[in-house]
Amino acid sequence: MKKIAFITIIVMTALLAYIMQVDWTSQKFTDALSVNPDNIAKLQLSLPGESNYATTRDPKKIQKFIQYFSSKNYKRIRGDEPTELPMSASMVYLYGKDQTDFLVVFGDTVLISHQYYNVKDDIIEMTFLKDFHQAIK
Repeated sequence: MKKIAFITIIVMTALLAYIMQVDWTSQKFTDALSVNPDNIAKLQLSLPGESNYATTRDPKKIQKFIQYFSSKNYKRIRGDEPTELPMSASMVYLYGKDQTDFLVVFGDTVLISHQYYNVKDDIIEMTFLKDFHQAIK
């Protein structure tokens, strides 16, 4: 009986230590979107300091954009109040069949569908956004 109690305590301690280390707030980009990423028909992108939008309906270019953003890990900011934000940002609109979604990209912080996320251990490269903007212009 003592052996069973001892083994149970060891197993529960190990399990508790594992559970405490798991990052439960991590989220995938596609899960944060309200629009289905497979049904995006149109994408509009504007760079910081510009008021005009570049638009594409090309599914390959849209998938390239989604894949880039999906390659990052996101952590939800509690209370949706980032400590600081730059004065300018890139704005992206994603149009699905029945829904529209948007992103505001600040580098290491992204506003996705009215919720703020930090990009974990990485940033959204401005060079990618500029190159993508040029490719769809």
